[in-house]
Formats: sequence, C-alpha cells, structure tokens
Amino acid sequence: MAETVHLDVLLVEDNPGDARLVEHHLNSPAVAHFVDDVTISHVESLAPVAEHSEAAYDVVLLDLGLPESTGLATLDRATEIVEGVPIIVLTGMQDREVAIEAINRGAQDYLPKEDLDGDRLVRALRYAVVRSRQQRAIQRQTDQMDFFNSILQHDILNGMNVIRARGELLEDTLDSEEREYASTIVQWSDDLIELTEKVRAVLETVTEEGGRDHEHRELQTVLDDAADRARSVSDDCTVTIEPQVVTVVADELLDDVFGNLFLNAVEHAGPDVTIDVTTTVKEGVVTVCLADDGDGISNSEARRIFERGEKGSESGGTGFGLYFVATMVRSYGGDVWVEDSDLGGAAFYVELPHATL
Repeated sequence: MAETVHLDVLLVEDNPGDARLVEHHLNSPAVAHFVDDVTISHVESLAPVAEHSEAAYDVVLLDLGLPESTGLATLDRATEIVEGVPIIVLTGMQDREVAIEAINRGAQDYLPKEDLDGDRLVRALRYAVVRSRQQRAIQRQTDQMDFFNSILQHDILNGMNVIRARGELLEDTLDSEEREYASTIVQWSDDLIELTEKVRAVLETVTEEGGRDHEHRELQTVLDDAADRARSVSDDCTVTIEPQVVTVVADELLDDVFGNLFLNAVEHAGPDVTIDVTTTVKEGVVTVCLADDGDGISNSEARRIFERGEKGSESGGTGFGLYFVATMVRSYGGDVWVEDSDLGGAAFYVELPHATL
C-alpha cells in the first residue's frame, strides 16, 4: 500500500499577487501526481513565524524580498527561526550567483517566480522534504557515532588501560602458573586496546569533516614493520619485499593497514605461507601488491570481503580487519581490491597517493 504524502507548507510572501499564484499552483490538479494533500499557511513577513516558533511545517517557501529584510539576509533570518525545516527560496531575480550562495547557506532549492508552474513547484517541495529528512537522518547517525566514540575513549579505552596496568603489576609479583594468567590478561588487554583504537579511527574518518590529518609516510619502513609482525606470528612464513624507496600520503595507521593484510595472509593461507610484495609508481599513484600462495578467494567472497562484518569461512575473527583496511585506504584517497595471485592464492592491491615534495 502506497504511503499517503501530506505536506504542511509555510509560504512567506509579502506580494499578494505572487502569494495567490503560488497557492493556485499548489491547489492545481497536477499536485495529486506528487502528493496527496497540501496545507498552506501564508504570512507576509517572518515576524509572526518567530512569534509562533512552535508551529510545525514540512517545508518553507520563502520570498527573499520582505518588509523587514531583503536578499540573503532574509534567508539567514529564516534559517534561524525555522531551524531544521527545509527552505525553498522564491525570487523574482534570475541571479545564478545568488542562487548558488543561497544553496551554500542552507536553502534546499532556488526557484525564479517567472518559471513557476504546479509540477515544478510541487516536485521541488517533495524533493526538498526528502533531502532534508535524509540529511537529518545522516546527522543523527553522525551524532550517535560521536557518542559511541566518546564512550570508546573515556570508558572502554581508559578502563582497558587500567586493567592492563594491574595485569603488569601481577606479572611482576606472581609466580609460575599464576604469572601466565596475568600475562594473558596483559596480552588480551593489548589486543582490545588496539582494536578500540582502530574502531575510533574508523569513526573519526566517517564523521569528521575533512577526515583525519594526513602526512607523508616512507612506505618501505611500513612494509618492513608489517612483515616483522607476520613473522612474529609464524616462524614458517616467508615474506619477500621488493625494495622501493617511495613516500605516500597516509597517517600513522598505515602500519595497521598493512599489518592487517599481512596477518590476514598468514591466517588464511597457513603458517608456512609465502608472501611476495611488489610496489609500482605511476602517474601519482603508488600500488602495492601482496600476493600469497594460499587457497585464494572465491569471486563471491572477493566482491564483499571489505564490507563491514565480512570474514572468510575459516576465520575466527570479527570481520573488522579488512573493513578497517578499506575504510582507512579510501580515507587517504586510495583504493584496495583483491584478485587471483600468480602464486596460486590471493593478491591484495593497495593504491595510495604518491607524496611528492
């Protein structure tokens, strides 16, 4: 069953003729193609709107030339009064620069009065409402992620650091088997602290305007450190890195990006895995290929492996690692994907911006 669409429209227009024309368009039979019902409230200035700020509207049609203000100052005032309500600007001017500036200041649309008809007006109204609802939903999600990020920082992360510190104290004071228990507490604390920091990094990447600050990183050092992490997990793995002196645009979490990729190869291809790493530089892009000789990845897995919560059928992890990799790499302005390896397993490709002086 189709949803009934009702619009409560506030028309702010001081010219009686223009107001009647807008009301005529909104009451025309063409409106029924887009909405089921329209209620129009007409005022000639923003003063009565400010006096009854508790009134609820779906959308505002705003004339920029009012008795108390003109131009974009009218839009600024209306935005303050009807905060959160989508505004469509109506004007007798054909000024592209003013139109662009109005959109930049928060208007959902900008309609010259001489071009108005019922179809265009109602279509603009409905689209403005839909866009506004989507923006509010995104803002709610952003606020929620900011809240979760603060919990991770102030509650979970701080708590885990306290647990770790107490575990270290126990390591120094206990003997034999009890010391092993304390060591396990410290190790798990380190793992959870690392995971928490990664989750916080992803939240910052997707919520902060402009993302995280980037810097220049020496790629060879990052790859060597990540390879050492893989060797520390499995003495039998073989890692060969083709030397390449190159700098990329990233941040301090690039170490974790490649650390995840190396550890993923060890986990899925086996402890005796062979990993060959090659790097190419072309037209401002650095491409790193990590190829292994494991069992490879099916086409269906390859298409979704970087999605949140996805993990291989044999994996005992959370499915966060490769999602973290993809999120961070794309935040640097790069890309990541997986193909079949010439060694018979999987080949992970990471593209990063080449940092030049």
